[in-house]
Amino acid sequence: TIKEIYESDFNKPILGICLGHQLMGLATGAKTYKLKYGHRGPNHPVKNIEKDRIFITSQNHGYAIDEKTVNPEIAVVSDINMNDGTVEGLKYIKKDIYTVQFHPEACPGPEDNNYIFDEFLERINNYAKK
Repeated sequence: TIKEIYESDFNKPILGICLGHQLMGLATGAKTYKLKYGHRGPNHPVKNIEKDRIFITSQNHGYAIDEKTVNPEIAVVSDINMNDGTVEGLKYIKKDIYTVQFHPEACPGPEDNNYIFDEFLERINNYAKK
Protein backbone atom coordinates (compact mmCIF):
# COMPACT_ATOMS: atom_id res chain seq x y z
CA THR A 1 0.00 0.00 0.00
CA ILE A 2 1.00 3.65 -0.23
CA LYS A 3 1.28 3.81 3.56
CA GLU A 4 3.68 0.85 3.56
CA ILE A 5 5.81 2.49 0.87
CA TYR A 6 5.93 5.73 2.85
CA GLU A 7 6.87 3.93 6.07
CA SER A 8 9.51 1.71 4.43
CA ASP A 9 13.11 2.50 3.52
CA PHE A 10 11.91 3.28 -0.02
CA ASN A 11 13.46 6.65 -0.72
CA LYS A 12 13.18 7.18 -4.46
CA PRO A 13 11.69 10.49 -5.61
CA ILE A 14 7.90 10.45 -5.89
CA LEU A 15 5.64 12.93 -7.67
CA GLY A 16 1.96 12.53 -6.83
CA ILE A 17 -0.65 14.18 -9.06
CA CYS A 18 -4.38 14.65 -8.26
CA LEU A 19 -5.58 11.37 -6.72
CA GLY A 20 -1.94 10.53 -5.93
CA HIS A 21 -1.82 13.73 -3.87
CA GLN A 22 -4.93 12.75 -1.94
CA LEU A 23 -3.85 9.13 -1.44
CA MET A 24 -0.42 10.11 -0.11
CA GLY A 25 -2.10 12.58 2.24
CA LEU A 26 -4.52 9.93 3.49
CA ALA A 27 -1.70 7.39 3.87
CA THR A 28 0.17 9.80 6.14
CA GLY A 29 -2.80 10.65 8.35
CA ALA A 30 -4.38 13.67 6.66
CA LYS A 31 -8.11 13.78 5.96
CA THR A 32 -9.98 14.83 2.83
CA TYR A 33 -13.30 16.60 2.52
CA LYS A 34 -15.80 17.24 -0.25
CA LEU A 35 -15.56 20.70 -1.76
CA LYS A 36 -18.78 22.73 -1.91
CA TYR A 37 -17.89 23.53 -5.51
CA GLY A 38 -15.45 21.20 -7.25
CA HIS A 39 -12.43 22.63 -8.99
CA ARG A 40 -12.99 22.10 -12.71
CA GLY A 41 -11.33 23.76 -15.66
CA PRO A 42 -8.04 25.11 -17.03
CA ASN A 43 -7.76 28.45 -15.21
CA HIS A 44 -7.26 28.01 -11.47
CA PRO A 45 -4.59 30.23 -9.88
CA VAL A 46 -2.33 28.37 -7.45
CA LYS A 47 0.44 29.93 -5.39
CA ASN A 48 3.65 28.00 -4.88
CA ILE A 49 4.77 29.22 -1.46
CA GLU A 50 8.47 28.43 -1.90
CA LYS A 51 8.68 30.27 -5.23
CA ASP A 52 6.31 33.03 -4.04
CA ARG A 53 4.70 32.86 -7.46
CA ILE A 54 1.21 32.19 -8.79
CA PHE A 55 0.72 29.71 -11.62
CA ILE A 56 -2.40 29.00 -13.67
CA THR A 57 -3.39 25.34 -13.34
CA SER A 58 -5.85 22.87 -14.82
CA GLN A 59 -7.99 21.11 -12.25
CA ASN A 60 -10.64 18.42 -12.07
CA HIS A 61 -11.40 17.31 -8.52
CA GLY A 62 -14.19 17.44 -5.97
CA TYR A 63 -12.22 16.74 -2.79
CA ALA A 64 -9.34 18.46 -1.02
CA ILE A 65 -6.95 17.67 1.80
CA ASP A 66 -7.92 19.34 5.07
CA GLU A 67 -4.94 21.54 5.98
CA LYS A 68 -5.67 21.21 9.71
CA THR A 69 -5.09 17.44 9.50
CA VAL A 70 -1.66 17.59 7.81
CA ASN A 71 0.97 16.54 10.35
CA PRO A 72 3.71 19.24 10.19
CA GLU A 73 6.31 16.61 11.12
CA ILE A 74 5.41 14.72 7.93
CA ALA A 75 4.57 17.36 5.31
CA VAL A 76 4.16 21.08 4.76
CA VAL A 77 1.68 22.82 2.51
CA SER A 78 3.59 23.93 -0.58
CA ASP A 79 0.81 25.18 -2.86
CA ILE A 80 -2.47 26.98 -2.17
CA ASN A 81 -5.51 27.61 -4.37
CA MET A 82 -5.87 31.39 -4.65
CA ASN A 83 -9.64 31.19 -5.17
CA ASP A 84 -10.58 29.39 -1.96
CA GLY A 85 -7.37 28.78 0.01
CA THR A 86 -7.48 24.99 -0.27
CA VAL A 87 -4.37 22.83 -0.21
CA GLU A 88 -3.02 22.25 -3.72
CA GLY A 89 0.38 20.79 -2.88
CA LEU A 90 2.36 19.07 -0.14
CA LYS A 91 6.11 18.73 0.27
CA TYR A 92 7.12 15.84 2.50
CA ILE A 93 9.84 16.38 5.06
CA LYS A 94 11.54 13.01 5.62
CA LYS A 95 10.99 11.62 2.11
CA ASP A 96 11.65 12.95 -1.38
CA ILE A 97 7.94 13.34 -2.12
CA TYR A 98 6.08 16.25 -3.67
CA THR A 99 2.38 16.03 -4.47
CA VAL A 100 -0.01 18.40 -6.22
CA GLN A 101 -3.78 18.35 -6.47
CA PHE A 102 -3.88 20.04 -9.87
CA HIS A 103 -2.81 18.66 -13.27
CA PRO A 104 0.58 20.08 -14.30
CA GLU A 105 0.59 17.84 -17.38
CA ALA A 106 -2.44 19.71 -18.78
CA CYS A 107 -0.36 22.86 -19.45
CA PRO A 108 -2.94 25.67 -19.33
CA GLY A 109 -0.20 28.09 -20.40
CA PRO A 110 2.74 27.37 -22.67
CA GLU A 111 5.08 26.43 -19.81
CA ASP A 112 3.18 27.35 -16.64
CA ASN A 113 3.86 24.17 -14.70
CA ASN A 114 6.89 22.69 -16.47
CA TYR A 115 9.01 23.49 -13.41
CA ILE A 116 7.31 20.60 -11.58
CA PHE A 117 8.57 18.07 -14.12
CA ASP A 118 11.97 19.77 -14.44
CA GLU A 119 12.47 19.57 -10.67
CA PHE A 120 11.23 15.97 -10.56
CA LEU A 121 13.71 14.95 -13.27
CA GLU A 122 16.48 16.70 -11.36
CA ARG A 123 15.50 14.79 -8.21
CA ILE A 124 15.56 11.50 -10.17
CA ASN A 125 19.00 12.31 -11.61
CA ASN A 126 20.33 13.19 -8.15
CA TYR A 127 18.97 9.92 -6.77
CA ALA A 128 20.57 7.95 -9.63
CA LYS A 129 23.98 9.48 -8.82
CA LYS A 130 23.89 8.13 -5.24
